[in-house]
This record gives sequence, C-alpha cells and structure tokens, in this order.
Amino acid sequence: MTPKKYLEQIQILETKINLKKDQILEERARAQSCTVVMSERVQTSPCGDSLPNIINRICEFEKDMDNLIDELIDLKRDIIAKLDQMTNPDHIRILDMKYLKGKNLVEVACELNYSYRQVKRKHGWALEEFKQFM
Repeated sequence: MTPKKYLEQIQILETKINLKKDQILEERARAQSCTVVMSERVQTSPCGDSLPNIINRICEFEKDMDNLIDELIDLKRDIIAKLDQMTNPDHIRILDMKYLKGKNLVEVACELNYSYRQVKRKHGWALEEFKQFM
C-alpha cells in the first residue's frame, strides 16, 4: 500500500462513521414516529417496521460505528507514531495538516505561507519520507 493510500484511510473511516451516524439518526426518527395505538383488542403501529426491529437496527449501527471509531483511533495512533519518527518538520506539518486535520493543500499552503506548488512538491517528499517508516 502506498503511503498516500495508507494516510487516506483516515478520510475513508471518517466518511463511514458519518454515514453510520446518519443511519442512526434516520432510525431514531423512524422510532419516534412509530406510535402504538392501543384499544381494547386492536394494537396497530402506523409505521411499516415494528419498534423492536428499529431498535435492533439502531443497536447494530451503533456497534458498527463503535468498531469504526476504534479502528480510526488505532490508525491515527499508528500514523502519529510514524510522524514522530520523521525528521523534517515541514514534512510532518504538511502530512499532519493534510491527513489528520483534513485540510487540502491550498489551505496548508496558506497556513504555512508557501505557494501551492511548493506545498505540493513538499507533500510528495513528505510521502517519500513517511514511506521509510511503513
């Protein structure tokens, strides 16, 4: 796996976590809209799913999200440990800002007072240095 692909796993995991959050919110909204009307004999639910099924799905989504969060934390710890081994401070800052903080190279260039081209070039060098510690 290339260093770039390895570092981009952070963004992939964060996207998956956000999708799980959205699914949980949708299921919770569905659960809240499910009201049970009880009369003497008739028990009906206006929503298509039963409340226990919705609750089970919410629990599954939350468990999946917890696993993804654990995976993300482990990945970030591993990346930070590798960044700590690097010697060029510019390379460390660029990789940290791009992958751990989620900034694009234009934002990185503005914050570091470099041109975009220079940051792009240094980003490539930073990936090469990072590769040594994979």
